[in-house]
This record gives sequence, structure tokens and C-alpha cells, in this order.
Amino acid sequence: MTAAAQPGWGARPDEAVDALGALEWPAELLGDALEALALEGGLGPRAVVAPIPTAGHLRSADALGAWIDQAAGYLGVEAEPIAARHDELDAALPRVAPALVWLRGGEAPRFLAIAGRAGRRGRDLSVLRADRSTARVPIEAITGRICRPLEAQALPEIDRVLARAGVRPRRRARARRALLRERLGAVIVDGIWSLRLPPGAPLRRQIAAARVPRRLLGLLAAHASAYTLWILVWMTVGRSILDDHLDEGWLVAGALLLATVVPLRQLMAWLSGVVAIDASALIKQRLLSGALALEPEEVRSEGAGRFLGRVIESEAIEALAMGGGIAAVASAFELAAAAAVLAQGAAGALHALLLVAWAALVVALCVRFYRRRARWTAARLAMTHDLIERMVGHRTRLAQERHGRWHHGEDEALSQYALGSRELDRSQIEIGALMPRGWLIAGIAGLLPPFLAGSGSAATYAVALGGVLLASRALQGLSAGLSSLASAAIAWEQVSTLFQAAGRGAAPPPPLPPDAGRTPPPPDAGRSPSGALSAPGVAAGADSAERAGDVEARPPVLEAHELSFRHKGRARPAVVDVSLRIAAGDRILLEGPSGGGKSTLSALLSGLRAPDAGLLLLNGLDRHMLGAAAWRRRVAAAPQFHENYVLAGTFAYNLLMGRRWPPRPGDLEEAEEICRELGLGELLGRMPGGLEQVVGETGWQLSHGERSRLYIARALLQGAEVVVLDESFGALDPETLEQALRCVLRRARTLVVIAHP
Repeated sequence: MTAAAQPGWGARPDEAVDALGALEWPAELLGDALEALALEGGLGPRAVVAPIPTAGHLRSADALGAWIDQAAGYLGVEAEPIAARHDELDAALPRVAPALVWLRGGEAPRFLAIAGRAGRRGRDLSVLRADRSTARVPIEAITGRICRPLEAQALPEIDRVLARAGVRPRRRARARRALLRERLGAVIVDGIWSLRLPPGAPLRRQIAAARVPRRLLGLLAAHASAYTLWILVWMTVGRSILDDHLDEGWLVAGALLLATVVPLRQLMAWLSGVVAIDASALIKQRLLSGALALEPEEVRSEGAGRFLGRVIESEAIEALAMGGGIAAVASAFELAAAAAVLAQGAAGALHALLLVAWAALVVALCVRFYRRRARWTAARLAMTHDLIERMVGHRTRLAQERHGRWHHGEDEALSQYALGSRELDRSQIEIGALMPRGWLIAGIAGLLPPFLAGSGSAATYAVALGGVLLASRALQGLSAGLSSLASAAIAWEQVSTLFQAAGRGAAPPPPLPPDAGRTPPPPDAGRSPSGALSAPGVAAGADSAERAGDVEARPPVLEAHELSFRHKGRARPAVVDVSLRIAAGDRILLEGPSGGGKSTLSALLSGLRAPDAGLLLLNGLDRHMLGAAAWRRRVAAAPQFHENYVLAGTFAYNLLMGRRWPPRPGDLEEAEEICRELGLGELLGRMPGGLEQVVGETGWQLSHGERSRLYIARALLQGAEVVVLDESFGALDPETLEQALRCVLRRARTLVVIAHP
């Protein structure tokens, strides 16, 4: 890459904004811009042909955002949409780079590729040209171009105010900028996508992209330099004292060395904080991604207590692994330096070997600490799991379990936990207090042979004593570091499943489908005029042949060919050789006995599960071709009541969580309209906050029927091509059922309803 200054940046702000035209990317090169940004940002995109958007992808902000999201995934990176306040945009752009910016206000869509900061002052950004070279551009010029369409709406009124106020021409530009900041400060500016590695990318790539190894090496180098300088201070000052002659030159040299240690210590503190923050962010991001990537069976088989235990242990991972690893490595270096000092002392190499043997004893005690900590953690997590499960089922236990059995087995568990805690405390005292202090006794005892033999000088004894003190400090750090690493290793056993789950589905995808990112057709497109529920190929009345012919004429939205699926651990498959064809506008009722595989088929159609065999197509493309996220955008499902949840949050959030958040005004209006059509208008009137009322376990309590209609509204608000409702009407009375069914038939483009006969 080559950097060049773009002419016009030193001119007036409006001229600098106009000079950005040479750096803008046309829409047909949008895929190339994504690839160039990923390369410039060190994200290592896949070596594939850059995708090209079509006119359909550029017709709306939602379609463009969906296309960018899927195109970035095709390149092996992730595009995160960013929204910032108008008055915070100049501070946000450097933080989100590398970033793609949509420049509105022109005849055709144009884009800007921001690679990162440029210059030491941080007021310039590096912008990629279409020829892959870079230009250094002031942030004010970029924010001015981004906000120009927005500011153009307010400028006429502001200019009229300035004219009436009689502001002088030379002050008018400054006054205009101040009024714009005041008028548009709280307005949200979107159309920015920050590129980063996906959470499921290999951890080594994520660490390298975050520059953690470079900073970690810098931290270790700073620690080694500071420690070496500290030893040199001892040598220079100690030599003057031992020679019984306080030479002014040696004292000055020692003072200069000591002064050099101070900035190194500050550098160490800064680097350790940066490394800890970056590594913790990567760990949290990957754990969250892994939790979301778990299969339904994996989630269902775990209790709430086990998930809480994993959360607790994940905190231990980030807190203990980084601090313990850095402390252990630094202590190992200090031990090596202390052994070298001891070898120069009165006892010579034997003293250094004694230190090595003592360090080996510390490691052995840390191994015993690891075993005891593992048993203690297992007992603690078992008690946590049991407590949470008892709390969740407290009402059932009150009603159905005898009072005498409520605390059955708790005393024995507490006794085992207390015994494990006593052993763990003993191990912590051994490795944290006794071993470092015991070394002082052992190290001084190691000087007895040369002392009794009368060998060695005062200087060599002083060196040996200094080595003993250095080794004591190193052993303290080694004990703390190894105990932290042992605790982190035990915590890893709990969270490793989440780490591994985050990497699922990371295989390179096939070429981007031609309709990638397009929004579904309008709600009325392809809608069946009848609005009645029917099974595929089955019609009622005299128009059966006509309806069957209409189904054959309409293109299929969803097709299944010989689908089969078997739940893990079960011998009998839940779905065997199922084939179906769902056309646009179909209303299908799927009935069957309990345990017949209806819900499993619903999960297969909605992309929540992948079939073991067979072919499932959505608009002619399979799930691997579209991607799991794109599939779920097109097929929305409301699972059974026991698999659907009201999250602790506002009623609006629970309605729109499958659409987008934060919502736009039109989203809230549509959500309220659907709720009233489903018969939830009375509920909205009772709740003090309406749509903004907090609901869930810690908020407003919803009845069974209200929750069912909330789940239906949540599925309808996703605007999907196909809506699958799994026993969503079972908790409704006949009158409410009829009202809700009319709403669903009117709102859903293509509908599949699963119910009992």
C-alpha cells in the first residue's frame, strides 16, 4: 500500500468534503472494498472472488445491510453495523476502523473505505482508494461528507436565522457549525459497518488481529529490562558499599539506572492492562458466540445451575489465565536471573541447584493444589446446580414434596464441601506463604558449608544473600502464577464446550447466492386469496382441482425431499423420509399425535436443526448456500410454549428482538398494531408503561395466553417469507383463538400451523 496526501485537505471544510470524491467507491465495487478493507486491517479474508451487489440489494438500507453482512461472511469476516450520534461521529470513526461507510445524497450509492488512524495526532484517517492505495484525510472532512444530506435539511432554516440575527459573514461559518451541532447533536447516524473477525474464527487469528502477541512480547521485554536494571542498581550501589568507598560516580550511575526503571514500570502497567482488556474481550466474545451456537439438545440437557456454573467459571478464565500466565512467565525469568546471581555467590553452583530443587517442590505442591481445587470446584458447582434447580422448582416442591425431604442430602454435601475447602486452604498456605518464606531459611542454610569452610569473601556472601532475596520474590510470583493457572485450567473444563461450539460452521461457504441479502417480497405478494388452512395437495369443496392446479403453478418457497432426523441418544428417528412442497401464499395445517415428530419437523423447516439426511431448499437454495442467519431471516418460527421465553426487558424488546434493536418509530407502531389485532390491546392499556413496560420474571407477569400471543406477534414482526407456529393457539379460548387466527392469516405471507387433532 502507498500513502499519499490528497489535495484540498488544507482548504475550507466544504472544499475538503468535495475533494473526497476521488476516494469514493462505486456500488459495483462494494465487494472489492470489503476485501481491501479486510486485507488492510490484517483480518486475512478468504481468497475468493469478491461478490458483486445487484440493483435489488441497493434499493433499501435493510437490503444493503443484509447483503453486506452476508458478503462479509463469504469473505470470512464479520460486518457489524454501527450507529453513532451526530456530535460523536468524529470520535467513533477511528474506533470502528476498518469500516465501510455508505455516503448518501448522491445520484448513485457511493462508499468510503476507512482503514484506520493516520498520523500521531489522531485527527486524520487512512482511507483506501479503489486502486488499493491510501490517502490521509482529516476526520472533519469525512464526517462532513457523511452528514451532508442530513445537514442539508437543517441548513436553510439555520441560514435564515443567521441572516435575521445579522451575523457577520466572517463569523457565519463558525456560527453555522455551532448551530448544526446543537440542532443535530442527538440525531443517530447509521450506514457504517465495522469489519472484524467473526467470533467463531480460530482463536490464534483473533489474538493476532488484536495484536496481543506483540504487546505481550513488549510486556515481557519491559519486565526483563526493568528487572535487569534493578539488578544493575544493586551491583553499582553494593560495590561502593562493599568497597567501603562511596564513589560519587557509582552513586550517580545507580540513581540514573533507578530512574530508568520508573518509566519501564509504567510501560509494564499500561501494557498489562491493554493485554488483559483485549484478551478478556476476545474470551467474552467467543464464550457468548459459543453459547448461541449450542444445539437445542445441548441446551436442553443442561440445567440452569450448570449454566450459572459456566458463567462463574468463565469469569475465572479471563481473570486468572491472563494474570497467572504473565506472572508465571515473569517469575520464571526472575528465577533464572536469581539462579545466575546465586551461582556467582559464595556457595556457587550448589546454591543455584538448591533453588532449582526448591522450585520443583513448589511445582509439585501446585499439582496437588490443582487436584484439590478440582475436587472443591466439582463440589461447589454441584451444590450451585442443586440450589438453582430447587429454586426454579420451588413452587412444585411446596405443592408436591413432603416438608421433611426439602433439605434431604444437603448436610452431607455441605460436609464434603467443608472438607474440600479445608484441604484447599491448606494447599494455598503451603504454596503462597510457607514455600517462599521457607526458601529464606533454606537459602541461608545453603551458605553454611562455605562459611564453615572459611571460603568466600564478603562480596560473594553479599551477592549470595541478594540472590536469596531475589529468589524469594520470584518464588512468591511463581506460586501465585501457578495457582492462578491451575484454577484457570479447572475453569476451562467447564467452558471448553462453549469455546469449541463457537468454531462450528466456520468452513468456507460456497459462492454467494445471487439473491444474498435481498429483503423478502412485500407482505401482499403471492398471498393466497382464500386465507383458509389446508394441507399440501388437499383442498375442500368443488374447487379442489382448481386449487391444486394453482399450487402447482406457483413456485415453491420451501421444499423438503426425504428428510430424516434422529435425536442424539435415541434409537428411533423422529422424522423419516418426509417430503413436502410449500408454495408462496399456502396455509398449511399439520396435525398429528404427541411424539409424532411435528415439532422436530418445525425445527428442521425453520433452520433450528439440520437434517441427518435428505434435502431442504428455500427458494431453490439449501441452508449451507444461504447460511443459518439468512435462512432464519426468511423462515420465522414460534416454538412450543416450553421452548419459548419472555426475556427480562420491555414488552417492545420481547416483540422486536427478532427484527432489529433499537427499533425505529415504524417498528413500534407496527408492533402495537399487531398486538391489538391479536387481542392484546387490553393488556397494553393495563400496563403503566405500555410497550415500554418491563415484563418477565422481575417485571409485569403475563398469563399463559398473553405469552402465547406475544410469541405469535414476535414471529409475525420478523417479516419472514414463511411463518411456522408450533401449537401457538393451544392456550387460547375460542373467541381469542378466532381473533388471533384472523390476524395470523392476514399478516403471514406463507403459513404452517402445527396443532393436535
